[in-house]
Amino acid sequence: MSSAAPPDPPTPGPVRDWVWGRLLAARQVAYPLPPHGHHPNFKGAAEAAARLLEHLFQTARLRPGDTVLAYPDYVLRPLRQRLLEAGVSVVVPAQHGPHYRRLESGVVDARAASSIAGAERQGELLTALPDPALLRLSLVACVAVSVRGEVLSKGYGFSLPPETHHLSAATIVHPLQVLGALQGDRPGVALYATPEAVREV
Repeated sequence: MSSAAPPDPPTPGPVRDWVWGRLLAARQVAYPLPPHGHHPNFKGAAEAAARLLEHLFQTARLRPGDTVLAYPDYVLRPLRQRLLEAGVSVVVPAQHGPHYRRLESGVVDARAASSIAGAERQGELLTALPDPALLRLSLVACVAVSVRGEVLSKGYGFSLPPETHHLSAATIVHPLQVLGALQGDRPGVALYATPEAVREV
């Protein structure tokens, strides 16, 4: 069981272990289990995704017809599905090689294509990232986020290409993943959503 207080100093390795242990002890994680080594899929991810998407549309950060870049992680699957259902196309990294898959809203089956395997079957293969000027937003997965928007990843795997760092980024997290201070290892986010609320940072 993790301690009540995060590691001090909040260095990436110990913080990751602390957050994973905290979520597991609270029984707030879903498949894949255990959460260690993953951007954790938390209970309430679908509710957080719905809340984030509603906010993005209300604030005109997104409109039907837009295209976003998204991490492929399991925790973001409900968000990818809701985006596709709302008329927003999604670009995800391909499973093999330095390529991408474009999931075009209205063309792919939103529920099936929102999974990693479904994206491989239904998504259009892109050998290069689309022009970043055509992307509206980046959607990232993380182990932890600070109230200032700093993001801590699992330490390996997909990360945002440098040419997209100018884009606003957003994520969804469980409240237990939100920390007061964090030594982030990836570009930060402009906002994050929990199942209860959306926070602009």
